[in-house]
Amino acid sequence: MLFSLVSSCITHAADLPTVDQVFTASTHPMRYAVSLPGQWSPGKKWPVIIAPNAHYGNKAATLKMLAPLNEKLKAGFIIVSPIVINSDPVAPMQEYRGEIADGIRAADAKMGEYGRDDDARAAFDSAGIRAIIQDVQRLYGGEERVYITGFSASTHIVYLFLFTHPELLKGAVINSGVYRGRGVDEDHLPLLNSPERARVEIKFIAGEEDKGAVLYAKNWAETKALLIHSGHPESKFHEEIIRKGNPDKLPVGHTWFPTRIMDFFTGIQQAESR
Repeated sequence: MLFSLVSSCITHAADLPTVDQVFTASTHPMRYAVSLPGQWSPGKKWPVIIAPNAHYGNKAATLKMLAPLNEKLKAGFIIVSPIVINSDPVAPMQEYRGEIADGIRAADAKMGEYGRDDDARAAFDSAGIRAIIQDVQRLYGGEERVYITGFSASTHIVYLFLFTHPELLKGAVINSGVYRGRGVDEDHLPLLNSPERARVEIKFIAGEEDKGAVLYAKNWAETKALLIHSGHPESKFHEEIIRKGNPDKLPVGHTWFPTRIMDFFTGIQQAESR
């Protein structure tokens, strides 16, 4: 049923989504952009990367950054960039004007003059991304478990899913960010010490000269311990600091490391297929 639906909806290349198109999840108001791999076809399952932008103004920037690498590597990922609310003001978000923005502003107002209700934002982002994952499975043959990555502010989204929905994940990359507990009730974590947690590969990556490097290191050590305590095996953790003079000539400041992200996820996918 799944693939007959896909083939009836997408019959030739002109029907494929482009990185500049914005869609709405079928069961949630979250908007998103999606890129299918060049070799995509109906009738099989495809790995999925969820890659929200750090901030609203960037919108599909992560999609446009990762999609060319996906093609270069012939990696075969469906890449999705949800337009998350996360840590940004809702006033400029034209996609969410009206009831959604009003609800977030009302929640913020209860937090005081300069407050921000991180839990309200996390609830919206979590439900929206889960709805998108279901749509990608139904429309494009996306796999049931996905990869997720974030940079800076959007690492809050990665941590949110690591702590609250490990059953949906194959792998996660935290790129230059910290855990602040947004949307996470640490006293009531689901799937503690479960097989679902035990199978998730997790990587932390940052640049040596990032201004937040010292903070990241301390926060990562504490968060890693919390993840291990909840059931993630230490053997599934990977860490990389991009040093000055690295052979790939990568920058060492506060930046995305897309080649490292794609290499990590591709490696997991290849190991699974062996």
